[in-house]
Amino acid sequence: MCKLGDIIVIKKYIGDDNRTINSHSFVVINDQPSFIEGLRYDFVANVMSSFKNNKHRNKKLRFIENIEIISKDIISNNKNNKNGFIKADQLFYFDKNNIDYYVLGRISEYLLNELLTLIILLDKQNKLKQNIENLNN
Repeated sequence: MCKLGDIIVIKKYIGDDNRTINSHSFVVINDQPSFIEGLRYDFVANVMSSFKNNKHRNKKLRFIENIEIISKDIISNNKNNKNGFIKADQLFYFDKNNIDYYVLGRISEYLLNELLTLIILLDKQNKLKQNIENLNN
């Protein structure tokens, strides 16, 4: 069971380019079941990504849609001490019955609040992308 603020690893999902992607981390931003376009979902999550190097970090953080996540923001026994970013503009809708996942840890309350504030701002600017492809299985 995942809940708001959890970092989860989804073993297989459909990405924004409609390709199947294996084993990727997400941050849960909504754990209230509901419907979108007539499809039921259990939770909504943002995809996470790692920085390849400092140049990549600087490039990705130039965009308001990306929020940095560093090891101190993660509460887990399994820290990999890799800094990365959360793609706040990409909302992925999932049904727990259709995916295989596990909880890796959770983000700090501070980062969760920053992330949710950013998502609200992006929504007001019509910059959110919604991926419901994982609900069609």
